Amino acid sequence: MSAVLNADNMRGTGSYIPAGWSLRRLHGAAVVRILFGVLWAIDATFKWLPGWIHGQTLGKELDPTKVPTPMLHGWIQLWHAVAGADPGMFALITAIVESVLAVALILGVFSNLAFIATALWSIGIWTSAEHMHIPYMTGQTDLGPSIGYVFGALALFYAAAGATWSVDAVIRPRLGRLAPLAGSVPGA
Repeated sequence: MSAVLNADNMRGTGSYIPAGWSLRRLHGAAVVRILFGVLWAIDATFKWLPGWIHGQTLGKELDPTKVPTPMLHGWIQLWHAVAGADPGMFALITAIVESVLAVALILGVFSNLAFIATALWSIGIWTSAEHMHIPYMTGQTDLGPSIGYVFGALALFYAAAGATWSVDAVIRPRLGRLAPLAGSVPGA
C-alpha cells in the first residue's frame, strides 16, 4: 500500500492517508490513542501520590515471597532488589516514565516509539509487580490489566494511530532518519 500525499487528501487533516484507508478510520484510531493516553495519565497520577513516590508501596508490589512459582521467583527477586536499593528513586523513575508515556500518547509525539515503549513497559509491569497473575490463589479469575495494555499498544501501532491528530503528523516530514519513530501509516 502506498501513501497518497496529494493536496486533496492532506487538506486540513494533518494526516498521511494511505491508499485503501479512510480518514475516518485514522481518526478513530487517534481517538483510541488519546483515550489510552488518558488511561496512562490516570495511572501516572497514582504514581505521583505520596505512598508510591516515597517508595512505601513498592515492597508490597514487588514482594518475592508472594510468588511461589519458581520460574518467576528469580525475576521478581531481581526487581525487588533493584527497587529496594533506592525505593524513592525507583518510584520516581516509574512515575516519570508513565507520565512521559501518557503525554506521548495523548499528543501523538513519536507515536511508534511510544507504542513499543508502552508495550515493553507493560510487559515489565505484568511480569514483575503483577506476577503475571498466574493463579496462585483459589478464585483468581483474570490475567491482570497490564497484559491488555501490551495488546492495546501493539494494536495502536498497527492501526497507525499516530498518523493523524498528532504532533507526528506535523513533524514526521522533517525528522529524516528518525521518521520511523513517529506515527505513520501502513506501507508509508
